[in-house]
Amino acid sequence: MIQVELDKKEGVVIIRPEEMVGLTQTDFQQVTDRIDDYLKDHEHLQGLIIIAESFPGWEDFSAFTSHIKLIKDHHKAINKVAVVSDSPLLTTAPHIVDPFVNARVRHFTLSEIHEAKTWAALEEKRSGRFVVLDDYPEDVVAVRAEGTITAADYEDTLIPAIEKTISSQGKVKLLYWCGEEFEGFSLGAMWDDARFGLMHLGDFAKIAFVSDIEWLRLSMKLFAPLIPAPIHVFHNAEIKMAKRWVIEGY
Repeated sequence: MIQVELDKKEGVVIIRPEEMVGLTQTDFQQVTDRIDDYLKDHEHLQGLIIIAESFPGWEDFSAFTSHIKLIKDHHKAINKVAVVSDSPLLTTAPHIVDPFVNARVRHFTLSEIHEAKTWAALEEKRSGRFVVLDDYPEDVVAVRAEGTITAADYEDTLIPAIEKTISSQGKVKLLYWCGEEFEGFSLGAMWDDARFGLMHLGDFAKIAFVSDIEWLRLSMKLFAPLIPAPIHVFHNAEIKMAKRWVIEGY
């Protein structure tokens, strides 16, 4: 049996298996009906949150095909899917599913239910991107932010690049450039930036921040004492100097 809640104000559906028994065709039909009811008056469902201690599996093949049909028919109409679980299987599920669906899929632990709800309800337009800059050593991640940066830009580009470099090099040197094409950050992007920074405070060898936007420059200088790595703030016209500093130092 499955519990389905629809928060019409936030545009979020929350699913909780009530018993750790196989999911049925009726369970998936219940989820489908709730989503379809919301989509009658809305173009998209903002978020789908799945909260489960473990994956209960399917009762029979009909239930399995109903699950596949639900994904096939609705994945383009759902903006975000939050999987909330401590199960090893469900922890890896977002990484497997994400490339095949339109929705952003992200995992949260059971202790992060509030964070999952906040993330799922955040509306974001993907109008920006990180451009990864070439001609830098392997221990440097250099990016230029363009447009409005969202959480998806962090999760798709910047975070994987930094984590890959940390894994192979031990620490990472970061050049972060908010130039003339940069327009701003979404709330979700700022959340991901703060969360990721706190998780990897000791993994940065140095950070070069390049921008002419005064509030960004002041913010970097304000938080620099909290980061155990050299940080230097440059103007856009000093991008070559920033590159030389992050690679070699003065």
